[in-house]
Amino acid sequence: MGAPGKSVVIEGGKRGVLLGGKSAVYNAEETCPACCIEFSRKWSFTDQGFIDGGQGGAYRAYDDPDDVPASPWTVLNNGLGLRLDWEDDYNCRSHNPYTQNATATCEITVPKRMLMTVNWSGVGEVQAPGFDVMSLYVDGNLVGSAHAPGGSQGCSPMEPVVSDPPPPQQVILEPGPHTLFISASTNDPLYHFDAWYQFALTFALAP
Repeated sequence: MGAPGKSVVIEGGKRGVLLGGKSAVYNAEETCPACCIEFSRKWSFTDQGFIDGGQGGAYRAYDDPDDVPASPWTVLNNGLGLRLDWEDDYNCRSHNPYTQNATATCEITVPKRMLMTVNWSGVGEVQAPGFDVMSLYVDGNLVGSAHAPGGSQGCSPMEPVVSDPPPPQQVILEPGPHTLFISASTNDPLYHFDAWYQFALTFALAP
C-alpha cells in the first residue's frame, strides 16, 4: 500500500503509515481513488499561566511541544490528535496559582474537496460551569465549544465536560488552505486537577 512512515487515512476505517509526514486517503481496497490525494498540516502552540517547566506563568509560543519544558500539549497519532493537560490548581492541590490559557493552530492544505471530522472529549471541575472552557474554530467559524460540568461540589474529582454541540462535528474543506484553531482556558486557578482535553481529526473524500 505504499512505503512505510507516512500517515494514511483509509476510507472504511483502515489506517496505514507511509514516509514523509503527509496523509493520504485510500479506499477499502487500499488503492488511491483520487490519484493518491495528499494533504499537508502543521501545528503551532501557545501556553500561558503554566509553571511545571519553570516558566513561572510566562507566555510561550512554539511549533513542537518537545521544544519546551513541560508543555501542556501532546501531539498524538502523527498530528491527527492532540491532548491538553491542565496543571493542578491552587486551592485543591496547592500547586498552580495562575489562570492557565492554551491555544493550538493547525494550518491544513487539501488538494481536493474533503470531509474533516473533529472529535473531542475532556474532564473539568465540578464546582462551576463557566471554567475549563474550550472553543474550536475552522476558518474562523465556531465548530464546537465545551466547559466544566459544575455542580457546586468543590474539590470532588473531575467529570466529563459539557459540549455544545456534542462531538463529533464535520466540516467540508474545499481545495486550498484552511485553519483549525483551538482556544482553551481554566478561567481561574481554582477547582481543577487531573483535568484535560483531547482532540482527534479524521479525513475522507467529500461526497
